[in-house]
Amino acid sequence: MSHYHLRIQHKCHNCSQRSEEFFCGLSPESLGQIEEAKITNSYAPGSMLFIEGQPANGVFMLCQGAVKLYTCSKDGKVVILHIAGPGELLGLSAVVSNSNYEVSAEVIESCQVNFVRKSDFLRLLNNNPEISMNVVRHLSIQYNEACNQIRSFGLSNSVADKLAKLMLEWCLHTVSKTGYTGGDGNGNGPVRIKMRFTHEEVAEMIGTSRETVTRLLKDFKEQELITLKGSDLYVHSTKNLESVIGRPRGSRSKM
Repeated sequence: MSHYHLRIQHKCHNCSQRSEEFFCGLSPESLGQIEEAKITNSYAPGSMLFIEGQPANGVFMLCQGAVKLYTCSKDGKVVILHIAGPGELLGLSAVVSNSNYEVSAEVIESCQVNFVRKSDFLRLLNNNPEISMNVVRHLSIQYNEACNQIRSFGLSNSVADKLAKLMLEWCLHTVSKTGYTGGDGNGNGPVRIKMRFTHEEVAEMIGTSRETVTRLLKDFKEQELITLKGSDLYVHSTKNLESVIGRPRGSRSKM
């Protein structure tokens, strides 16, 4: 069955998109236990999986699509903390710690999600060491990503530095997914990135305004660091892009 242009996969062991991420790489026995507990749903862009501050009632296993995790201040300022992709587990820390969801989760690309109720998920953790160890690994990855984000926000000298670091993260993600190592074989680009985000969303990722992102993208193009063609972002050289980080604003001349 297909919803929102997705081919829904109900059986994990028959899934054509299986990877080694979290539950996909579990043993057949563990996969079977998850299949008995999960409820499969599909969601259109704009749908909310959960909202910051709500009591956590379960975990969401993302099989297809993309979800943005964000937090919002009282005055409406939004900061996107992470873009989740297939294989990721959402709401995990809140369920394990028996607390409220720390962030909101909004679908940005049509998704298939396997939902497991809190009580069923905790039962699986208590009874299955393999699932428990995978949860520990997943929480560790989330912790490392949070540390990197704090480091990027706290130690960056400027918004331009934050944007450059974000693009470098996209490059790294693209290389890790495709195996492409760049034109010189050492990851030094050019790297083509699919731009799935609006300028507003990019601004929310680095804590600035849409207008600032638009201006910085123009600056990066003038410095011949990047090229934008439709939804494709080309980073000409990751080394050159990395070299502008920490450089005084006035010295960012055309390269």
